[in-house]
Amino acid sequence: MADDKDRAPAVTRAFAVLGALAQGGPSVLADIVETTGINKSTVFYILRTLTNLEAVDYDERMRTYRLGPALLELGAAASGQFGELSLARRYLGELLEKLQATIVIYRRVSTEEISLLDKLERPHRVRITLQPGERIPIQGGSFGRAFLAYEDPHSLELVLRHGLQAFTPKSLTDVAAFRRELELVRERGWAVDHEGYALGISTVAAPIFDADGRVTLVVAAVVFSNLIDDDTAAEYGAQLRQVCDRIGEVSMQSRQLSR
Repeated sequence: MADDKDRAPAVTRAFAVLGALAQGGPSVLADIVETTGINKSTVFYILRTLTNLEAVDYDERMRTYRLGPALLELGAAASGQFGELSLARRYLGELLEKLQATIVIYRRVSTEEISLLDKLERPHRVRITLQPGERIPIQGGSFGRAFLAYEDPHSLELVLRHGLQAFTPKSLTDVAAFRRELELVRERGWAVDHEGYALGISTVAAPIFDADGRVTLVVAAVVFSNLIDDDTAAEYGAQLRQVCDRIGEVSMQSRQLSR
């Protein structure tokens, strides 16, 4: 009788591909083929299927693959480990009670796109129609600026090479003004947008950093524009900055203890 583990070779090969990405990080097709020892065309079709399922992300500019957001949900469901997302939810759940806003968490998925990772909502507040895994342009709203403010110059130029997209009549489309806005984000540690991505909606966002100062996630408070002025936005920004710093610190401590 054949060994049970050999009865679904496609699954075995798919996990081999995921394992290669987990071990090697962002990788080109040739590296994955070399690591797994699987035929190139087979690896390509596995990667295409996994990308469609959002278990893998593909960066068109770099032509690299990496693990995708769908695995975060599976991992959280399969284990009770204290990962960065569950840690963020814990601290942001407390913040949600203090702000008259909906809280969203975004991750970077490519040079020009970010993806909704999670959302924390309460009745009678802004309802987020996007579902986890859905992507939006990185230029949109304060959440994109919270990523781009800490971007390396080359990657930032790629994002801005065709100018800025107008999502609403109030969108910031002047590139020079946008650059100044990114400088301000770096100075204060949070970004704000009033109706630039969706009319009637304002957002305040702050990044979570890893030990090397890279942005891992961005957290944003989403609120109806008539309920927020500049002073309230500054208050929200300061609270988000404080909580995001705490999440980053505890996440790094958790990683060090697990080694």
